[in-house]
Amino acid sequence: MRTLKQGTGRTLALLLAGAVLASCAAHGQSKKLDPKVYVNHTPYSESFFRELMAGRVYIYERNIAQGHDAWNQVQGSVFGKDGSLHQCFLRSRNYWRAGRYGTVEDRWLVEQGKFKLDVGAENAVWRYSFYQPQTGGLTLELYSRRSRKWRVSDSGWVQESWPRVLANECPKLRLPAGLKINEKQTSLKFDELRRQDPDAPIRHFPGSHLTAPGRTGLGASGGRPTTTREEVFAFLRAQEGDVVTSPSGAGYVFSLEGGQSEVWRLADDGGDTKFGTLRDEGDWAFVEVPGQPALKYPVGYPVPVLPTGHRHAAWQLTDELIARAELLPLPWMGARYGGHRFLFHDKTLTVVAPGETYLTGRWRWTKGQLQVWVDGEEQHAGSIAWRDLAHELGVTPTVWTPGTPDRID
Repeated sequence: MRTLKQGTGRTLALLLAGAVLASCAAHGQSKKLDPKVYVNHTPYSESFFRELMAGRVYIYERNIAQGHDAWNQVQGSVFGKDGSLHQCFLRSRNYWRAGRYGTVEDRWLVEQGKFKLDVGAENAVWRYSFYQPQTGGLTLELYSRRSRKWRVSDSGWVQESWPRVLANECPKLRLPAGLKINEKQTSLKFDELRRQDPDAPIRHFPGSHLTAPGRTGLGASGGRPTTTREEVFAFLRAQEGDVVTSPSGAGYVFSLEGGQSEVWRLADDGGDTKFGTLRDEGDWAFVEVPGQPALKYPVGYPVPVLPTGHRHAAWQLTDELIARAELLPLPWMGARYGGHRFLFHDKTLTVVAPGETYLTGRWRWTKGQLQVWVDGEEQHAGSIAWRDLAHELGVTPTVWTPGTPDRID
């Protein structure tokens, strides 16, 4: 059995700390949304944010009032690889006599792209994180149950070093061993410090291409749509045959061929266990899988699934058939097509019947089966399960699981 290869300070002025966030903060406006329906999905997975932040520094300014004007004032946090959190923060006005900056030693957690940066606090809160790979920017958002609105709480960027100015302001902060001091960063003014080392932000962190439309923050958008219908469905079409994940990490595959939009809900071992439908009703889309609550998605808001970059095993097999570019017999099509040979293209077939008669046909994946038919003879379609097809082709596709793309024979 052979193995298939798995498928497939000038710039920072664009940070959300700029005009858009300033406008949102100044006006204090945000559309009231039901957070159970209009979910503020973060742009990356839990593992992505854990790898991005561990051992690195978050430099930010506070966008929510702290009892004094904290706008354009530098603050910073060090995310220890061991889960420790070291913060140098701007005190509120009541603490100015004790020094303008204070320190906190705590722990940090990340879950589904949300950070808890005050684990030891009595009323710890989750902050939703939004990383922008083009700029290296990172913003945090909070949801107010009282006002039922999202707000941008902090905006800044992630870097590898600790600013000299914060080392001076918080000399007693217990920094992790080996953390470098950035001698270029000496200003307490956020915009000035940003210009002092424009290359400090970490841009295009590995895996940052694995995101979905609209995941840019409902606080930043003021509760308004964050993408378009065209972008949403272009994304779904592009992901057909690839594994995508829900916020809980469950795997799904979309099969959109023939106007019958199927959803495959994958088992933990990578097998396809349940088959449902994707129903498009204009402003709303519904994902319905037997035995599970229906997902109601408001089209134009953050897309509720993330790409993994892993191709489902079934589509790896048809990718292989297309790549072979050979006329092949398909015994499982039955005696009717015993003398026919089939050449696979993207969703279509060239069929050569006995006597060198050329016909056309189509194929699709449905409910774990490859279905093939000759145009005009759809009633005689044949099908084969993907594992059986893999055996016939003599190949071992890579099978995705929630933990890793384990190989299953």
